[in-house]
Amino acid sequence: MKPEDFIDNFGRPESLWMYACSRCGACVDVCPVYEETGDKYTAPGFKIKKMRGLLTKKLLPFLGSADTESVKKVVKGLYECTLCGRCWSVCPYNYDLVALWEKSRESAYETGFGLDPLLQMVEALIAEKNIFKRPHARRTDWTKGLKIPIKEKADTIYFVGCLLSYRGPLKPAAEATAKILNAAGEDWTILGDEVCCGAPLKYSGGTKHLQELMETNIKAIESTGASKIVFSCPGCYRTFQQEYSKVLGQKISLFHVTELVDNYIKSGKIKPKGKLEERITYHDPCELSRLSGVIEEPRRVFANLTTGYVELPGNKFNVECCGGGGLFQAVNTEKSFDIGRKRIDQAENVGATTLTTACPSCYMTLSQAARRKKSKVNVIDFAEAVASQIE
Repeated sequence: MKPEDFIDNFGRPESLWMYACSRCGACVDVCPVYEETGDKYTAPGFKIKKMRGLLTKKLLPFLGSADTESVKKVVKGLYECTLCGRCWSVCPYNYDLVALWEKSRESAYETGFGLDPLLQMVEALIAEKNIFKRPHARRTDWTKGLKIPIKEKADTIYFVGCLLSYRGPLKPAAEATAKILNAAGEDWTILGDEVCCGAPLKYSGGTKHLQELMETNIKAIESTGASKIVFSCPGCYRTFQQEYSKVLGQKISLFHVTELVDNYIKSGKIKPKGKLEERITYHDPCELSRLSGVIEEPRRVFANLTTGYVELPGNKFNVECCGGGGLFQAVNTEKSFDIGRKRIDQAENVGATTLTTACPSCYMTLSQAARRKKSKVNVIDFAEAVASQIE
């Protein structure tokens, strides 16, 4: 592939966003990666400037052609990003910068400029339908010894996701979600042939492989006759909203577990044992709060669980990223944990003994950051916090 081919994948909207950007700098001031690294190629406005330069050379060849090293520098900056959406949230023109970064990564992948760790992840998804390249047949191993239903027909599907299915430290979150569904009396099941939702393909750029994964999941979902799907992972949840809903339409309702628990408590389907006095705080996952609008639901839940709830600085729509989104941890592990450590510092500063979050990626990043820091803050998943306090 030629370096200038990198630009060929951009459509009219992305090209307009690049040319219309005034480089006001608002996005640079809130970027968690740029704040941590100081590398100008991670600054949103600078990336746009450089891509606009590549596009201009493509349209006006007499200005010179793009060179491989320039494209590689831009691409590295594109992947050193958590896709948290803070840049979009402050953009005065409201350009969908998350969509621009995802499209840019797709272009990098298609033209052979994708980064090795993420290319390996795409290969794993193609081979075993999960990001860890673990045997697909072992996806339901986490259910062994538990009363987890796998039924042909059910009203509700619990879409577990790759992280909870394969990562041992996240098994308690899946168990807790199952306990909540059982306590509410749901007629539910997990999919016997669940595969990755495809979100990592959007993050890595390998979106051309998304359709195959979607078809497998949709076939399994439709065979159950379910009218509702619940998710632990905001990435799965958002991918279903953006992509699967085009096929599933309105016949199936999608819920993140925070929304479901909020509804259960309101309707009386589950009842908390009583209110703890423990000082608990909550980290909003960027994909759930800023990018999906699920903000007040978890807070209403905690209002029923504890009298000691306290907010972190940088919360709700303006949440500060934990450092674990957008596959950034696979690209720059140390900087990812450095960003997460700041969140642990904030939890300590507000006097929280427990830090909860409703995203497996956030949980993994924050819990590991807490261990590295030797913090006394206990990091647990939202569903675990709820399951421990319901009848």
